[in-house]
Amino acid sequence: MRVAVCISGLVQSNNKHTNLIKNNLCAKRHFGQYDFYYATYHTEKDKFESTFPNEKCLYLDEPEITYHPYELPHYYWEANRYESTRQWIMKGGPKRLEWSSHHYKQILTHARLCDTIKDSYDVVVRLRFDSWISRYANFEQYVKDSFDTNTVFGFSATKHLMIDKIREFDSSPFGSHYQWIVDQCIIHPVKYLNLSYVEKLYKQKRLHPAEMGWWQVLSKPNHNKHRCFDGYVNHDKNVYPQHFYEP
Repeated sequence: MRVAVCISGLVQSNNKHTNLIKNNLCAKRHFGQYDFYYATYHTEKDKFESTFPNEKCLYLDEPEITYHPYELPHYYWEANRYESTRQWIMKGGPKRLEWSSHHYKQILTHARLCDTIKDSYDVVVRLRFDSWISRYANFEQYVKDSFDTNTVFGFSATKHLMIDKIREFDSSPFGSHYQWIVDQCIIHPVKYLNLSYVEKLYKQKRLHPAEMGWWQVLSKPNHNKHRCFDGYVNHDKNVYPQHFYEP
């Protein structure tokens, strides 16, 4: 089993108790036995190279916002939570509307990075630069299960649950996470992510945002084989100070 860790997106950290270097050390504490790959945008090159001078990085053009992913025509809605999420976005005013317009960029960027390594690996662990992982997390069984059973696993701690705990969401056909993959950490078979399909959806202005988009490109084409977990990982902005530690 060949495993790669792919960290992509904006080179940023949003918590005064940590930073990019600590976040990366935290990721390597948990996944150091695997190969690491990085991707960001040309505009982030100086920041990446000054922070990680010994790491290689794939620099990409930042995807252009050609449509708002929460304003898709009704006949393009796929996930059962699209309408409720859209309403939440719209009620948040101009600031939330602008913030959410970027929500499919992460999927494009990860897919473009994975496409450069797809022939060399079986399983990919997807993280963000601002991902923080609990010291108690153990992903070994999920990496193995992803390889053995071709299942996608998503992790993201809620604000109301300590990151050090974990519980499984209901990802069954009757559960709220059936068409929804939590995305602070995603473990998936590399073969499940088809760049041509992702680019086609983007070109057709049909690529869904965030959790719905990850389901759309990773699970929907592969018999809805995913499971979601609350806990273990979150972006550092939403991690309480007591959960930070020196890796």
